[in-house]
Amino acid sequence: MLEELNLRAWPFQTVPDGDFAKVWAGRRATKEQINGLLRRLQLSPKSSLRLLWANFGMGKTHTLLHIKHLCSQTGSTLVPIYAVMPNRPASFLDIYRAIVSELPYEFLGEQLVKVGYQAPGGVALHPMFARTPGLVNALLAIRSGEIERTTAARQWLSAQPGLGARELRTINVTYRIKTAEDAIQALTALTKLATFNAKTPAKLVVLLDEYQRIGELKTSARAEVNAGMHGYFNANPSGLEMFLSFSFGRQENVAYLLSGELKSRAAPETLNLDVLSKTEALEFLHELLDKFRLKLDGNWAYPLTPEAIESMVEHITRTKALTPRRLMLYGDHILQQSIVLRENDPTSEITSQVVRRWLSDPMLGSLDADEPNSAAG
Repeated sequence: MLEELNLRAWPFQTVPDGDFAKVWAGRRATKEQINGLLRRLQLSPKSSLRLLWANFGMGKTHTLLHIKHLCSQTGSTLVPIYAVMPNRPASFLDIYRAIVSELPYEFLGEQLVKVGYQAPGGVALHPMFARTPGLVNALLAIRSGEIERTTAARQWLSAQPGLGARELRTINVTYRIKTAEDAIQALTALTKLATFNAKTPAKLVVLLDEYQRIGELKTSARAEVNAGMHGYFNANPSGLEMFLSFSFGRQENVAYLLSGELKSRAAPETLNLDVLSKTEALEFLHELLDKFRLKLDGNWAYPLTPEAIESMVEHITRTKALTPRRLMLYGDHILQQSIVLRENDPTSEITSQVVRRWLSDPMLGSLDADEPNSAAG
């Protein structure tokens, strides 16, 4: 079916996906900014804190996942992890769990072997583990591949409650990670391990999505979480790149949720995704479809006509802001309709008249309304 449409895969992904995030379409200025930023990160060992904000549907999560993909192509110079802020985190330990659960443990095990080669007294005595000695045995337990030990080690690393004395003995660890200080010490050791013995400045790149959820917390809990993030950042003056993303369109909302300490650490360069113009929307769709073609033959809109694509964009702009998510949702709807229609006439192209008829239902997309100030930058 897709081959008949000259497509290698379905081009309209409506849910963030790591594999789909390898593709970038439109927003050329943002793409250039990201490429330049990642190049600079590889040149300087200094840690930095970076902020990304955008309203829902602007492509914020896709952007983070694309950055993760680009980092993964650097040969371990930039070691990326993508994590999502938990809903209503009770403390910094919940953010710690979210980060630790996404760490590349196979890679960390290989790094541990490198440390062992350079530690005369044994890997456990290396200074990076001085404040969290249990980390070594936990990583060795994971590296063993034994299911029981691996499970217990992951539970211990993620500070999960309910880990009994028997499980602790299984991985040869005598204490639990209970406090924000414990978590910061563990994260710091893991960050240093991820960047150990690199030939060029290496960094652990932590991409933490939906940080605006901190706004759901009471003032004291929000302060505790921000303090934990600040403590982790401060403990790693080099080797750490932290991205915090917010589902807000206004910078003042972002500033309100961050502590003064974090705001003072944030890099002056930020990433902000705004609504698309009609021209940018058509550019986005053109480049997106090109990326999924089996063969570039100049017929970029097929099975639609270019005018049909323009009609779809015009329809959205009459009632809503143009966002990548809406282009994906409407594109998905139109392409599915096209396939059904072509079952009876496989050679037909979908014209603007047909698209306008498909979009004429007043209830179509009625639940998807712009929030106040959704077009604000």
